[in-house]
Amino acid sequence: MKYTTNQERLNELFENDPRSDTAIASALGVSKQSISMWRHGSRSPKKSVLVKIAKEYDVSIEWLMGFDVDRNTHRPTSLIIPNSEMFSKILYYMSREDYLTVMDIFDKTYQKMKAMGVELKMDGYEE
Repeated sequence: MKYTTNQERLNELFENDPRSDTAIASALGVSKQSISMWRHGSRSPKKSVLVKIAKEYDVSIEWLMGFDVDRNTHRPTSLIIPNSEMFSKILYYMSREDYLTVMDIFDKTYQKMKAMGVELKMDGYEE
């Protein structure tokens, strides 16, 4: 279950960053206007950019998306799947308990795949 908005989390990160919006935009490979739209909530970053933001600020993607999880808990199976708006909407409406269950299933499956030597590569995500 989401507890805060993506906009609030982004503003928290940006307000604590001593760099200017122009410098932040440059580091993320986006325009200064994108930063402004995210700050005001008129737009949200694309999923591939969420990955960049999470890496830039060393926060978990789940936290960045507004879920009530530890800010710095990184899971190898962060639920950022390009072009899956439906999946993101489903996550949004899940209870916290259901969300954690899904994450545990993903983690267990990922660990099995890793043990078998199967590489998991997703666009815009690097482990």
